[in-house]
Amino acid sequence: MINHDDNNMNLFVLSELYPGNKHVGWSVLYPLEEVLSSTFDATFIYPLPNNKIQFLKRYRYRIFKSWYEIDNLPILDKGPNILLVIGLGPRFLLSIHALKSLLKKFDLRIGYILDGFYSSHLDRDVIPYLDHLFVICADIADIINSNTKLTTTFLPLATDVLKLGSNSISRSIDIIGYGRTEPKIHKCLQRSFNEKQNNRIYLHSTFSQPEVFDIPEHTKLLFKILSRSKISLCFEASNVERFQGHSPILMRWFESWSSGCNVVGKKPFGKGVANLLNWQNSTIEVPDDSADWIPFFEELLSDNNTLIANSQRNYRECLNRHDWRYRIKDMFKILELPIKENLKNEIAYLKGKIYSRTV
Repeated sequence: MINHDDNNMNLFVLSELYPGNKHVGWSVLYPLEEVLSSTFDATFIYPLPNNKIQFLKRYRYRIFKSWYEIDNLPILDKGPNILLVIGLGPRFLLSIHALKSLLKKFDLRIGYILDGFYSSHLDRDVIPYLDHLFVICADIADIINSNTKLTTTFLPLATDVLKLGSNSISRSIDIIGYGRTEPKIHKCLQRSFNEKQNNRIYLHSTFSQPEVFDIPEHTKLLFKILSRSKISLCFEASNVERFQGHSPILMRWFESWSSGCNVVGKKPFGKGVANLLNWQNSTIEVPDDSADWIPFFEELLSDNNTLIANSQRNYRECLNRHDWRYRIKDMFKILELPIKENLKNEIAYLKGKIYSRTV
């Protein structure tokens, strides 16, 4: 057990967002890294996949536990040393073995997977080495707890509302749809709103490759665009293979709410989700009948008072409960770890902004 009064705790983060990783999907890690850096002065370690082995790769990985490599191992200080592994899928948890003998010297070893995955993909060479695992889907947490001895807890996604959020009133983009969307609704909006003679604008992704030049630049630009958008499209993901019929709340909701967008689409319905979006118009449901889609969007876009009220409410709710700082605090409470003063101060600042007009 780590001393509750010990403020000398050191946090080491094994992150999948290594500098050469340009895949847009991994941008979900960037705001979390920024918050961990500001609140804990964390030490970040970036393991790289070991691509040197070619012959009998699968068996040699297993024998030598050599799935990943780390160029320079960190030096542990005297205080309690905590290891936090953050990645999109369970395979990245195997990177803990790149720490070699140093792995056993950590006082606590934690994993946090920030996407959906098959619970069967949680490798047997990870389970004995982790003290606790956090996942973004309560249903997956239940399955892992039932089938393994690894204590697993549901910890929802969040974002960096303090630095990236906005309650701007001025919004020139009518609707934004990015990443995964509903194809039929996309085609309907594209045909109607993006015709030259239509004054509306529907901004959507037009690229086919998932890589960007720079993850921090991409993230900041995305939030800037969201802060100028009235409506953001968000659809629950139970039909996506890796979620296996489960319907967790995904990053797009937090990005959109914190940017003051009206969220329109289909609500997630997974276990533990209802309490995360239990305020008025947190997600406005699109009609089932396609004939109603354009009239529905036109009516909402014409109601400026409702748009502004929803925008301000969504932003305030994120300030109050959906910043990464709250999730880290929850994680540390579950693990009975001390809460550092920096984290307490930034949470207090978040609370103070709830009714502020500061953008």
